[in-house]
Amino acid sequence: MEVASVHKPWPGGIGIPADGAYLVGTTWRALLDATITVGRDIASWIVATPRLARHEIMARRFPLSAYLVRAGSEVVPSVVYAHGTESSTRSAFGYHVGMTMAEWACCMMGLGPTTHAESALPQGATPGWAKTRNLPDLFGTHPATSQLWLVEAKGSRRLGKRPRIKGAEQLDVGALVPVPHQKVLCGTSLERRLFMMIDVESASMANKPGDASTQGNSEEALERDDEALLELARSRMLTYLALASLPPGRLRVTPVGRPEGRSPARRSGELRLLEDDYTTAELRRRVVPELGDEGIRRREGLDMLAGRLPGTDLMLGMSRRLYGSCRELANAERRIVAQARDERPAFLAELPRAAVTPLSERPVSDRAYKDRIFEAERYMREVREERREEQLRAVRSGFTTGDRASWLHLLGSVPRLALPREEGFLEAATADTYLAVEEETLDLDEAR
Repeated sequence: MEVASVHKPWPGGIGIPADGAYLVGTTWRALLDATITVGRDIASWIVATPRLARHEIMARRFPLSAYLVRAGSEVVPSVVYAHGTESSTRSAFGYHVGMTMAEWACCMMGLGPTTHAESALPQGATPGWAKTRNLPDLFGTHPATSQLWLVEAKGSRRLGKRPRIKGAEQLDVGALVPVPHQKVLCGTSLERRLFMMIDVESASMANKPGDASTQGNSEEALERDDEALLELARSRMLTYLALASLPPGRLRVTPVGRPEGRSPARRSGELRLLEDDYTTAELRRRVVPELGDEGIRRREGLDMLAGRLPGTDLMLGMSRRLYGSCRELANAERRIVAQARDERPAFLAELPRAAVTPLSERPVSDRAYKDRIFEAERYMREVREERREEQLRAVRSGFTTGDRASWLHLLGSVPRLALPREEGFLEAATADTYLAVEEETLDLDEAR
C-alpha cells in the first residue's frame, strides 16, 4: 500500500535526498546505460576478442525488455516472469535487475561510474580487501564530495528483510576500509511493480544524507583527476571494444550539442534526451554534411563516434577523448594479460587468445571452478594494482590525444556523418557518451 500511494517527486540537485518515499520517473535509455556499465571489469578476458563485448552487451540488454513491461506510469514484471519462468531464471534476473537499478539509483544521487568490488581496490582500502570474498558489490567516488561510496545491490521477485540484513552485513567492512565512506544498500523488488528500497549510512558525520556539496562536477573531475578518468574509461570498455570490433564502414559520427553550463547541481553522468535538447537541434541545423566531423568541431559541438551493434536495437558511442582513453586502457590491459601469462602460465591457461576458451582436460566441480575463478580474479587485480600508475598515465595520455586529434587520426578513416533520429532512434548523451535505441523495438504498448 505504501508503494502504491507514493506521489512525492525525487528532489532536484545532487547528493542523497532526505528520508522519504519518492515517485521517480526514468527512461529505457537510462536503464540500458546503467545495465551496460555496471558489473565486473571483464576487459582482460575480451581484449583479445573484442567482438565478444557485443555479445556481453546483448546478454545485459535483452533480459530487461523480456521481463519488464509498462502498466500506465509503472514498470511491472511481465506475467511470464511472475508465473512462467523457473525459479532459477527469476533468481538470475533478480540479481541482474538489482545491479542495474543500483547503478541507476547511485547515478541519480550524483555518484560517478562504479567499480565492481572484485575488479579493483577502493582508494584507502587495506590489502585485506583483495583476500575477502564477502564484499559489497560496487564502489565509487562521488565527484561532488570526493567521498568513497560502498554499494550493495540486492534484487528479487519479493525482496524481504533477510536479504537486506545480509546486504547490510556485507557493507560492514570494518577495518578493510579505514577511511570515511558512505554505505548504500540498494534493494530492488519486483513484487507487483518495480520499486527500490535504499538505505544509507555514513561512516563519518562529515557528509550527512541530504547535503549536496558543490566542490565540483563530473566534467571538472575528468579534467583534473586521473582516478576519475580511469573509472570512466573502465566503465565504458564494453562500448569501446564493441566499437573497435566493428568494420570501419559500420561506424558513423553524429553531432551532439555541448551541455549548457557546468552547474554542480547536475548529476554525474546524467543522460540528456536529445529529442528535447535545444543545443543539439541547433547544431544539427547548422552543420554542413560535406564538412563531416570537422564541421561539428567548427561549431564547437561534440562529434560522437557511434555504431549500431549487430543483433541489437542499440547504437552506442563516445567522444574522441574518451575513445582515446579507452584505447590506451585496452593496450594497458593487453600488457597486463601478457605479464599474467609470463608469470603464471599454468594458473591462467584459460585466459583466451581466441574467442573460444580451450576445454579443460579434466572435469572440474562447480566449487573448484568457483575457487579457481576467485583466485584468477584476485591475481589479475594484484597485477592491475602493480601497474596502476601506468594505467593512470595511459588514460590521461589517451584523453589528451583524443581531445586534440580528429577521427581520421584516431581511426585511420573518416566515418560518415549520420543523424540516428532520422533513422528511427531515440537518442541520449552525456559530454562523453552516446546511446540510442530503435524506437520501434521498445514495445511501448501497455501491459493489459
